[in-house]
Amino acid sequence: MKISLNWIKDYVEVKIPPGSLADKLTMAGLEVENVSLVRGDTIFEVEVTPNRPDCLNMIGIAREISAVLNKELALPRTGKLSKADAICDIKIEDKKGCLRYIGTVVENISIQQAPKELLKRINSLGLRAINNIVDITNFCLLETGQPLHAFDYDKLAGGRIIVRRAKDGEKIVTIDDIERALDPSILVIADAEKPVAIAGIMGGKETEVTASTRNILLESAYFDPIIVRKASRKLGLSSDSSYRFERGVDYPTVENCSNRALSLILKEAGGKIVKSSDIKVTGRNKAAKEIVIEKEKIDSFLGTDTSVTQCKNIFDKLGFDVKVDKQKVFTIVPPSFRGDIVQEVDIIEEVARIIGYDNLPLSMPSIKVSNISESKEIQLRKKIKQILMAQGCSETVTYTMISQKNLNDSKLSDIEKLNIVNPLSQDQEMMRPSLLPSMLSRVQFNLNRGQKDISLFEAGKIYTNKGEKETLAVIMTGVALRDWRKLKQNNVDFIDIKGIVGKVFSGTGIQDSAVSYKISELPFFAGENAQIFLRGKKIGAVGRICQEVLDAWDIKGASVVFAEVDLESFYSGSFSKKKYFPVIEYPIVTRDISLAIKKDILFDEIRNIVFNDNNDIMHNFNLIEEYLGENLPGKEYKGLVCSCKYQSKTGTLKEEEVTKVHERICQSLIDKIGAIRR
Repeated sequence: MKISLNWIKDYVEVKIPPGSLADKLTMAGLEVENVSLVRGDTIFEVEVTPNRPDCLNMIGIAREISAVLNKELALPRTGKLSKADAICDIKIEDKKGCLRYIGTVVENISIQQAPKELLKRINSLGLRAINNIVDITNFCLLETGQPLHAFDYDKLAGGRIIVRRAKDGEKIVTIDDIERALDPSILVIADAEKPVAIAGIMGGKETEVTASTRNILLESAYFDPIIVRKASRKLGLSSDSSYRFERGVDYPTVENCSNRALSLILKEAGGKIVKSSDIKVTGRNKAAKEIVIEKEKIDSFLGTDTSVTQCKNIFDKLGFDVKVDKQKVFTIVPPSFRGDIVQEVDIIEEVARIIGYDNLPLSMPSIKVSNISESKEIQLRKKIKQILMAQGCSETVTYTMISQKNLNDSKLSDIEKLNIVNPLSQDQEMMRPSLLPSMLSRVQFNLNRGQKDISLFEAGKIYTNKGEKETLAVIMTGVALRDWRKLKQNNVDFIDIKGIVGKVFSGTGIQDSAVSYKISELPFFAGENAQIFLRGKKIGAVGRICQEVLDAWDIKGASVVFAEVDLESFYSGSFSKKKYFPVIEYPIVTRDISLAIKKDILFDEIRNIVFNDNNDIMHNFNLIEEYLGENLPGKEYKGLVCSCKYQSKTGTLKEEEVTKVHERICQSLIDKIGAIRR
């Protein structure tokens, strides 16, 4: 917004150089972007923030300068206006779009050139002269921030003003000679027959004031900012008036500006006020809320010691109604044009910016240092991340919003999901109900860039209609963790991903006996997969991603394994106290067992059978390798090689003791799960 320094001096005394004034305004929150000299006048270009529509006029800026420079503000005086003998025929049909409308008819005016001083003021800010009536309305707009419009009263059909929504098919030629199509979303000013202006934006060509005009109707109104904004965008039409209406004009200024303009019109164009109406739809001029604040609180926020007199003077200069008691407590009522002042911190900010942020003393904040212990949840998340990184996994962070296509490609179309009402794009139309689409997108991204060995994890939130919860996901493809000791590096498989999940459980203090696995029927898995249970409660799943999902994500030539676990289920079951077991001094006896079992049998079932055998010498039982191929009883079978470690706490084991227990365990596997010894 452009500001004329010569014009500002009509309201407040300014003796400092323009550059110094620009610096002070900038420090007060009104950033001066440029200062230029135009025909002997200094013009400031000020960036006014959206919350300060009161500064979109000369008086508003002058008020700020009076506070910054501690000078008195001299507002223009409006002479007494004669009362009209009759009322205008004005009707507000759209009570949401127009909250106040003042219409005044002035007869027998003289259209001529505006006075030189007035022209000088509006010309300095880039407005061209038209005639005295239009120039006066523009002058008052720049002075007070309240848009006005003058109609040729004789061209208003029926002498009526109706504030309503436009009808389908209606059109209007605006004063810029462009015909514009209207619709019911647009608020218009109409006469008895047709629209004569687009409310808050621009007047119509047919009723504009010309050299032949003798009678006018002066409009001053309060139009809804949102309706004006939407109409302006729809029509692709912006004006000085719409710019101010969109940000909100001051309700009392509607009347004050009307009186100011009428006073100038009667002085410069003659005429007589014959009709006037002030239609109020609702009482917008309600008493502002009081804000009570102690001076001590202002000082504590700013780190300074202001005086009561200094604070009160600032509030007075800014137009606040302020009272202060003996306890230095301020009771402040903001003026109607300061809708941005609603709470204590706003009052403190006003003091700070008028004093000047650069004038506030520099001091180190007083901070009490205390030990803050991390919550169990934070410790757990850190521990899990350390475990996964130790297993060669890298952490990734993905977007929480996905598309329906992402769900369909992941075979999750039937899952409960939370849609976004107004998504920014189709790629962000819902909150993710699972981490699977996000993790698959990262695998696709890395494979497309030549990365073949991928091990990623994410601890993030998923969302459903029931709420949100934290989830841990791990995804792997290629070689999980290269081992220099092996000549041949094997690709990741179900055992690898399940082993990593097991590491997370054991590393966070969850005992093996609390975790169990059952075959799952999730649509995105194929081959080996399982649902994960913690103390009988399902908390996740692990398995190999099916080829159909990989094809949908354009992941070619790669086997992908994935695990997803409810992270919140760890909170109640983790960090159990670790027990100390002394090192047994007697040797371990190792026996291997080679089995052929059906593919749908999980290793956990075998492990449970082994440890449920009633003996006290089984020390450990591990899977060495898994085999799929020839020399098996059938295609539905897989081969396992397991290691059994036996150890006694009381003495060295004898061969017959180990053989007896080992054979009994093998027979249990044959009887209970149909295992075949190889």
